[in-house]
Amino acid sequence: MAKTNERYFVFGELPSLVETVRMLDENGESFLIFDRSPDEYELFYSRPQQLESRPPFEPAAPELEPYRDRIVRRVDDIPDDQLPTVIIDVSLQSLNDQSNILWDLLERATNDVLILASTLSYTATEVARWFTDDSTVVGFNGMPGWTSLEAIEIAPALGCPNAALDRAQSIFAAWDFRTEVVEDRVGLVVPRILAMLFNEAAYAVMENVASPSDIDTAVKLGVNYPHGLLEWADAFGLERIVAILDALYAEYGDPRYNACPLLRQYVRAHWTGKESGRGFFEHDTVERA
Repeated sequence: MAKTNERYFVFGELPSLVETVRMLDENGESFLIFDRSPDEYELFYSRPQQLESRPPFEPAAPELEPYRDRIVRRVDDIPDDQLPTVIIDVSLQSLNDQSNILWDLLERATNDVLILASTLSYTATEVARWFTDDSTVVGFNGMPGWTSLEAIEIAPALGCPNAALDRAQSIFAAWDFRTEVVEDRVGLVVPRILAMLFNEAAYAVMENVASPSDIDTAVKLGVNYPHGLLEWADAFGLERIVAILDALYAEYGDPRYNACPLLRQYVRAHWTGKESGRGFFEHDTVERA
């Protein structure tokens, strides 16, 4: 692995955020972290006094404690000499939800800033249309566990300059990832396939075809998957699966992307998998700050 000499700003979903930050740290990269939700950031616009009265700041997750000095709560808090040259967005929210963060970043960032967006529930072209004039946006597979993959799918926005795509590939190559350029589609390739497999396994449970344990055993023994599908779904996060499926259904209108009602019911109950302590299986929880 090698250092890229870029300055990174990372925000988004905690599991992907934490592993991205760890990977950047291992590579000796310069980075800042935004670890609060878009909803909380909105308070700076609507009710700033409410934030001023809050208890002293603590990182959103204990895993981020070692990087306390790299965390910012507002884009305005970024020193001029640390403004990002690359924004890594590992969000799963709609673009509307994170718009304030991206608008403020782009207003202050350098002219040649590159956006690497985890396009699990939207496309790189959507990001480019909303936020940039020159389409320097490249989507990538930022699903939970992405830093353990050997190959990363990347998808340039329509009209993305070749120089921006080359730069994105160089960044991933410096971190020892092989890149595969794919079409700019919602969910890319691997996350889309996984979401559909998880969905089918959930339907099998709901329809009493087999128990979660039996389904996972059959998958591991029958098709040699590295994980049982429902064990894997719990680790992935059931709310993320539903979000990807909903985005695919909105894009294509194909009934095969309809999220299983059992998945939705689990998410409503906050049984979202490993992070919450319960999904298709019970798990030990990690206490969040």
